[in-house]
Amino acid sequence: MNKNILIRVASLLLAAGVLLTAYGCKDNKQTGLNQPTIVDNQVVIEYPSVDSEGKDVEATNVVDVDSEYVGQLNTGSSLEDAFKNESAKDKFLDRNESFGIDDEKAEEIVEEAAKWTKFSYNIYVANSNAQRVAFRTLKATNTEDIIIDTDLGCEYGFNPGKGMIIYIEGLVNSTKFETEEEIVAALNEMDIEIIYTLIDSDLDSVDDWSKVTTAYMPVTF
Repeated sequence: MNKNILIRVASLLLAAGVLLTAYGCKDNKQTGLNQPTIVDNQVVIEYPSVDSEGKDVEATNVVDVDSEYVGQLNTGSSLEDAFKNESAKDKFLDRNESFGIDDEKAEEIVEEAAKWTKFSYNIYVANSNAQRVAFRTLKATNTEDIIIDTDLGCEYGFNPGKGMIIYIEGLVNSTKFETEEEIVAALNEMDIEIIYTLIDSDLDSVDDWSKVTTAYMPVTF
């Protein structure tokens, strides 16, 4: 191999290295709906936008976040306290589908209510899309001892470059876990995702979720 060929090969390898580095950095950017890193009670959200001249640009928004309220697991009293009247039991049994459980499992939980405790975990999510996002349900793979309420209660939505705190709720068999850290570790082993879609404006809402294109954001606890 002569000297000129060696120079050309070295140049190609160097160029490839530069391209890989450049694209590698780009891949590290958070896109879509995501959980940004909170530093000093602030998050930096990058998102596609259009400048005053109509050109596509990468915009950045810095948002203040009270990190004290993010990443917190909150547990309450046992379901036995909540099920002191029949109407509370019936309300839970009527919502078994949102917990992803069948009638038999729901009845079992009611019968063993002293073992089960309600919990919530709050996360901060940001919109790095070019469009407004909307979501109202979760996708979750339950375990025998942790059950996720997949219905967030209402439809949430916010514009590009914005974010908000949302609460994920569920039930945990408190006899199986000694600490909150064990519960969080178990949650991270579960396949829990936010199901979201893109909408055109803040005046829009989703009338039929079966007719829209959805995406999924894995939740980290």
